[in-house]
Amino acid sequence: MHTDVMGYDPLAERLTALRRELHRYPEPAWYEYRTTCRVIRELQQQGIPVLYGRALHCPKAMYGLPDDHGEALQRAREEGCDEKLLAQLTGGYTGCVAVIRGDQPGKTVAVRVDLDCNRLAESGDEAHRPVREGFASHHEGCMHGCGHDGHTAIGVCLAESLWARRGELRGQVKIIFQPAEEGAGGAASMTAAGVLDGVDIFLGMHIGLGLEPVGTIAASAYGFLASTKMDVTFHGRGAHAGLCPEEGRNALAAAATAVTNLLAISRSGQGASRVNVGSLVSVAGRNVIPSEARMGVETRGETETINAYMESSALRVCEAAAAMYGCTVEHRIMGRAGSADCSSALAKRVCEFLGRQPGVIEVVPAFHFRASEDVTTMMRRVQEQGGQATELMLGSAIAAPHHSERFDFDEAVMPLAVRTLTQLILTLVE
Repeated sequence: MHTDVMGYDPLAERLTALRRELHRYPEPAWYEYRTTCRVIRELQQQGIPVLYGRALHCPKAMYGLPDDHGEALQRAREEGCDEKLLAQLTGGYTGCVAVIRGDQPGKTVAVRVDLDCNRLAESGDEAHRPVREGFASHHEGCMHGCGHDGHTAIGVCLAESLWARRGELRGQVKIIFQPAEEGAGGAASMTAAGVLDGVDIFLGMHIGLGLEPVGTIAASAYGFLASTKMDVTFHGRGAHAGLCPEEGRNALAAAATAVTNLLAISRSGQGASRVNVGSLVSVAGRNVIPSEARMGVETRGETETINAYMESSALRVCEAAAAMYGCTVEHRIMGRAGSADCSSALAKRVCEFLGRQPGVIEVVPAFHFRASEDVTTMMRRVQEQGGQATELMLGSAIAAPHHSERFDFDEAVMPLAVRTLTQLILTLVE
């Protein structure tokens, strides 16, 4: 599908409609029930084979999996999800894989797109386009603030585009709709379940992140930060704050001490390193010595060695703060992402290809990522078995930074992405 003489582009219209629907109904990590059902329905209506359910996941590697799914499942039912399909996804077994087999034998190409949203309250300001044009989030405290709604729409239409041209396709293409990217949980689960086994060429992609305008595309990325996400819980002893404070062990005081000392960890001289405390929660009355406090902590490092240093230092700080107040502490790993390098030969080939494509106005050989992404887990798995992998960056102006309440992107990036990726994949399998 291409733009007609009057400027009408049915592909762009379809992508925009699907992206905006997904934006209205955002779902956070491991709760992507409606999103998964919607993707499966769209693909199956075209006759595209779709894999989903428990076979796509390794339970031991489902980092950050919440215990309670009842509210998310009920909401998905109320929003029209098929009960039989939901039953196969229940427990966080979200996401799916479209499999497009060509009419001729050849390589296996995988493309990964992510499904989940941020736990973020979207702006209600009329100046914010989703509000102004009627597609702001309907789910309180949830928002697509990182472009995953656009990624998902691209993935659906890319699968349809390749399905329509499967007579030209050598081998097969897997479009992997991954849950739980935010928090670095979903890639590990799918990888451990074997979803990437047998893949020869792997393509990841991301909208924006400082690259603009539409038509600018990076053939590869570097500078992925390894990261560990942890929930840290301090256990103390409750007591009356006025009558017998000496009998208490203040878990909140221990956690607060840990916060200030975590941020004081000496940074590594071997490369970039990060530590952050994103949440601190303790529920008790003002006259109660709190018996429990919970923190959300993350570390990052330019290499896995640097991240390991930051992670071990963070745990040491927490243990020392707990001991200072007579408390105990435990932690749970909620997500992990490693570092990775794009395959140079593949990146060079992609770079040369992009330079010949209509709509591409600038090709960036390598983009400095500067953040963490669990796509690296999939990239490394493919490379370990002899394949090649790269992460494409899709240029787009953005209304506000990623992970902020006013985030939005230029929707013109989506049809360009579908058309370019379709041609790229057909070229790579020749």
